Amino acid sequence: MTTPNTLGVLPVKVPPEVLGKVGECFAVSLSSLQRMLQATGAPPQDLPHRLDAALAEISRLERFGVQIQQLARVLGGRTTLTYERVDLAAAARAAASEWNRILQPSATATAATGFAALDVDAAALSQLLDLGLEYALRSGPSVAVGVDSQGEPARPMLTIRTRRSPEREPGAGEIDEIHWLLFVQLAKAMGLTPSRTTVGETLTLTLGFPDHEAEGAQSAALPHTASPAGRRVLLVEPHDFVREHAFRLLRDIGVHVDAASSIEQARAGLHDAWPDAVITGIPVGDARCAMLIEEIRAQRPRLRVIELTDDEYAFSMSVPGSDSPARVGRDDMVQTLARALAQELDAVWPEAAPPSSPG
Repeated sequence: MTTPNTLGVLPVKVPPEVLGKVGECFAVSLSSLQRMLQATGAPPQDLPHRLDAALAEISRLERFGVQIQQLARVLGGRTTLTYERVDLAAAARAAASEWNRILQPSATATAATGFAALDVDAAALSQLLDLGLEYALRSGPSVAVGVDSQGEPARPMLTIRTRRSPEREPGAGEIDEIHWLLFVQLAKAMGLTPSRTTVGETLTLTLGFPDHEAEGAQSAALPHTASPAGRRVLLVEPHDFVREHAFRLLRDIGVHVDAASSIEQARAGLHDAWPDAVITGIPVGDARCAMLIEEIRAQRPRLRVIELTDDEYAFSMSVPGSDSPARVGRDDMVQTLARALAQELDAVWPEAAPPSSPG
């Protein structure tokens, strides 16, 4: 059994059109660079200007290449994100300051003062801010970053706002769109849902961050359902990052979680205690998984089963009197996993959970 203390990102399948946009971005930029360097008939005094423009474009492409490499490591599961308490407003100010240094004096970015604490991986947040700010700055020369609270309970909210520049080159928006697409991919991997709105010439990006402490308290006191706190869950998920993410979500609402990466590992740990529910990323139709569930159900007749799926935003409860499990989409676990577990357990254990006991 594993007891991870770090949280990885959700697995994200990058759509082919995003990869196509990456290639298009490099192709168009390199073509523009080639034209700069091959310009003929231009006055000699224009040469320094053209060289400066070419060097700036090379620097931008190099930076974009580094961004892609960093993003690929996160989305490809080659790094584990460690969550810590971070001031969102301070991170926004640092990102704005860095972009001012890079672009001075052609563009400006300002960030709100104040303090907004949240649990997040600092490096992933920095990448997110970097992509969002670059997208906004390539849309307009002046960007304002705001940090506020929204909802009940209040949750940190990030806004990035700019006024689109009317003199942008034709077709520039199509190329610059790649930064928005990558921003969306990273936000989705972190369990966040970004939004983008345009009113007139004003472009606004909005991103809400969950308050894990408030969510844990809220989930543990779900209305109309008994709290799953104190119950024992066997989590079987072969994907490291999904397993660690689900582990944290369940631990934060007071559930005792035994996490395993395989059926064999799960069975080896059953001597510790029999679970009240099984959450599995291995399909219940798999013969080994079905056998494990039946083995546990022989000891815990009221066992509930939740299957994790790749279906985007899947959420369904089990069917009474059948072997059909509840289903939760991996991409939407932040919003649905705790609720699904609470409802499943409440259906058979509406009373408060007793202390977990071996055997």
